[in-house]
Amino acid sequence: MEITLQESCQLSTVATLFHLPTYVLFAANPFLSTHVKSQQPIQVPGYAPKSFTLDKEMTDAALASAYRLPLRLVHLLYNASHFPAGTELILPQQVTYPVTCFRQHYDYATCLHDIRALHQLFPYIRMRTVYKSVLGKPVTELQIGKGKKKIHINASYHGNEWITSLALMRFVNEYLLAVTHDKKLFGYPASKLYREVTLSVVPMVNPDGADLVIHGSKAAYDYEELVQFLNEGFRDFQGWKANITGVDLNKQYPAKWEYEQLRKPKLPGSRDFPGLTPLTEPESIGMYELVRKEDFDSVVALHTQGEEIYWSFEEKEPPSAEKLVAQMEHLSGYKAVKELDNYAGFKDWFIGSYQRPGFTIELGKGQNPLPLEQVDTIYEKLCTILMVILTSDSI
Repeated sequence: MEITLQESCQLSTVATLFHLPTYVLFAANPFLSTHVKSQQPIQVPGYAPKSFTLDKEMTDAALASAYRLPLRLVHLLYNASHFPAGTELILPQQVTYPVTCFRQHYDYATCLHDIRALHQLFPYIRMRTVYKSVLGKPVTELQIGKGKKKIHINASYHGNEWITSLALMRFVNEYLLAVTHDKKLFGYPASKLYREVTLSVVPMVNPDGADLVIHGSKAAYDYEELVQFLNEGFRDFQGWKANITGVDLNKQYPAKWEYEQLRKPKLPGSRDFPGLTPLTEPESIGMYELVRKEDFDSVVALHTQGEEIYWSFEEKEPPSAEKLVAQMEHLSGYKAVKELDNYAGFKDWFIGSYQRPGFTIELGKGQNPLPLEQVDTIYEKLCTILMVILTSDSI
């Protein structure tokens, strides 16, 4: 929420009046000094504006009491001691609950709506477009925190695994609420996490594929005839994993890619085609370039299904990875799988190139796309696993 002060004061005073950690307010207002001048707009995280019309005359003290605001804050906002009946006010309302969608099909428009809602409510999020999909949809990266440890998490590499984006965005929302209101995140001080970790999140790697699965061939626009052909005329796209041109984005990386080329489909389709060469698609290229630029200490790719955690590639992972995955396995009940006859994935390339911990988390069980009835269990297990990674001292 943006407010405009009617009197000058210290930024720390504003933090106190809104019950916010001072560092959060500074992060939301990086261009402000410690002393804020009168008429200076300020971004206040964790609050939303709500309009009121007074039905009776009120003093400043009565207004503060009626709306549970500090009297000093009423003065800073309005610089008045008397409010006539009929006065229209916009007052701050603390938001303490998640705002992201959680029990509906999670397409690109919904994801983008949630990203914008979080950025408006928590303006200290750093947000940028890292690439555009084949259909030109901007793909957003969110960054939270200022720590030396850099961890990246992504979701929806595969179109029919859109439930991973829904769960990841809810985790991001819970984290931001905990940081803003100085609470614990699943038992761990969120402020400590914010100081020690820079978290990178790409909520939806493959927006074209997700929209195709949810909305059908019309979501392919100029590629409608192509996807109908690749789907062998079937109108149901629930089995579609690939991007809109029929390339499996998680078989696009230079990590034994030639193995997948030999044994997987030789032409585009709904799943498993690794491309004619590695890194042919804007989505796989965009993620590749993001990792190369940011030099992450660890990466996590969320998929469905199987309740398994893949953590190894050609024995190139560090010893700490095995300890980490053992802890994830113990706490979540998911099965840690080391040997996997599957190559050219995002996690494979990261481990092979950087010799750092990388994980593919297969959320839930059943047939993709998993039903929304599983979302509570999926989310509970996801939070357990992500907290192990984010709080680890070995990354």
